[in-house]
Amino acid sequence: MIFIGIFGIQDKQRVIREYPNIVCKCGKLSRGELIEHFTYFHLFFIPIFRWNRKYYMRFRCCNRIFRVPDDYAKEIKDSGDVDINRLEEISAYEHASNRCPDCSAVLHHSFAYCPYCGQKI
Repeated sequence: MIFIGIFGIQDKQRVIREYPNIVCKCGKLSRGELIEHFTYFHLFFIPIFRWNRKYYMRFRCCNRIFRVPDDYAKEIKDSGDVDINRLEEISAYEHASNRCPDCSAVLHHSFAYCPYCGQKI
């Protein structure tokens, strides 16, 4: 985050939508989360405009993360169905700072223990 006086630039991510009952590439029936990651300019902490938008799909069964191509992003936001074959699997979520060695949950870098399974990081 860059903060200069009364304005600044910051990265943010948010879950846009959840999709129940999707078959993941691991073969399990799971819930998918559509995540939007973007950079925005703010004035007095009020967002003015956004850029550098990227979309990701995360599945809860195995914590796999897929990049949503730009041409498919608008279609997937408006649709209730997800075509898993159009998503690009990535090895590591580039905005995630840490993963649990036991359950692979995405964690904040300051955690000493995983809040999901209790494993020491």
